[in-house]
Amino acid sequence: MKTRRIGSSVVAALVALTLLAGCGTGGKGSGGAPEITLDTTTPEPFEYVMGTDVIPVQEFAMPAKGVVFQDPSFTTTLVRLTDIDEDDYQGPGIQNEYSRSDPENCDGTMVVLRSNVAAWYLYRPDTGEQLASLDEVFHDCTAEPEPRWDDEDPNVFYFVCGPELRRYDVATERTAVLHDFSDEVQNTMAIHTGSEGDASMDRRQWFFMAVDEDWEMIALVSYDLEKDEVIAVKKGGFPDKVNGVSSDMSGRHALVGYDELLEADVFSADLKTSRRLADGSNGHCDLALLPDGTDVLVYQNIRNDYICMSDLATGEETRLLHIPFDVNPDIGLHISGNNLKGSGWVLVSTYGARNPPEDRTHSWMDTQLFMLELRSSPRVWRLAHTHCYTSEEAEGEKVYYAEAFATIVGSGRRVYFGSNWGEYTPDYTEAYERIGQMEKELDERFRTLRTSAHKAKVFNNLDEAKNLFRIIMETIQDKEDSRYQEAERELDELP
Repeated sequence: MKTRRIGSSVVAALVALTLLAGCGTGGKGSGGAPEITLDTTTPEPFEYVMGTDVIPVQEFAMPAKGVVFQDPSFTTTLVRLTDIDEDDYQGPGIQNEYSRSDPENCDGTMVVLRSNVAAWYLYRPDTGEQLASLDEVFHDCTAEPEPRWDDEDPNVFYFVCGPELRRYDVATERTAVLHDFSDEVQNTMAIHTGSEGDASMDRRQWFFMAVDEDWEMIALVSYDLEKDEVIAVKKGGFPDKVNGVSSDMSGRHALVGYDELLEADVFSADLKTSRRLADGSNGHCDLALLPDGTDVLVYQNIRNDYICMSDLATGEETRLLHIPFDVNPDIGLHISGNNLKGSGWVLVSTYGARNPPEDRTHSWMDTQLFMLELRSSPRVWRLAHTHCYTSEEAEGEKVYYAEAFATIVGSGRRVYFGSNWGEYTPDYTEAYERIGQMEKELDERFRTLRTSAHKAKVFNNLDEAKNLFRIIMETIQDKEDSRYQEAERELDELP
């Protein structure tokens, strides 16, 4: 494959993925990003690729920024969002922060990206234009700012800076301090979540680690943003060093992860009660919602080698999907559960070397993106190969930023990920995006299922027809959607 100079990129979208990639030798690029208009026409008809068949990677040259292309194996549409030679960003690469945080604002007009030297930028997902550097916004922060968008105002995001939670308005370019946690926790130098946590989906409930100047945790803090009130402070009593905290979607629970312990803990919002989750639950993970509103943790169980989920209220674990380490032991996983509008599914991204270990072969799961249904015997929807490799050989030195860190946005319409496209220069990635054809694909699936259901009715296969109408409702999910209501009505009319 023809190589290019180092850069990095991010990808965003669900049914259509947008790729971001860059090239250069580091430092700032040669100029501002051009105003581009993405051609979002799908090159070929889209087809769902479901299941776990082995589908080899079809290698091709790194795409240029703004060029929309189709994944040759899975027919989804991608676009590269960034290019270090065109974009004025610092460092050898850029991508979304992590799989567990949503980088896109609530109306999909801006995405926040992190360069691999911790500089932050705003981009337009639809054009790839770099809108602003956030250096001045975060200039006095002592650690990662962990920006998190508001759920209603597309111009507002929240971030941590020293001991404070702050609010930034992109439109007015003004920052406001919302709360200083050193008032409640003495000697607090900074608050943070471990760069992996998030607030509740309504942005009301937050949990932070308050740390001292040696970065040792003083306390776990529960905070209600709406009331501007610290609900609880828990000092000590943890079974291991805490390395990450997060609210669940509803705000009813705090997830606490540890350095060495193999199990994660779930605390009540007042931090008075806790539950130990399943053995092996302290792997790569994310919080998610089931269609009935149940809060769950989805994770790589490092004991049983399954992707599992646990109900946060009961602790009950469900095995979802076996990880084929018996075929290729060089498989790493990240999970993204941000998909609020399509609850009941998570995005899984996998990473590893270009070549499998000696005497092994690639598995079906290697270096790709797929959607995983949150139920027993789940469906697997394959999205794209990442073309992102941690090394050439499985035994080689690994590149951390080549783990893709794919994330699905709250609307479910885009997926972002980073890719080095086979370039192993340290810390090189570009941002890629899967662009907004999810609705088109959803409508195609609706029409196909509806046709099959009507045929089943004609031939008096009523059980099959009922099942198909139920599948339509599960697929659409939005009860206000006319397609959901049509399927529900026709189901009710069947004897």
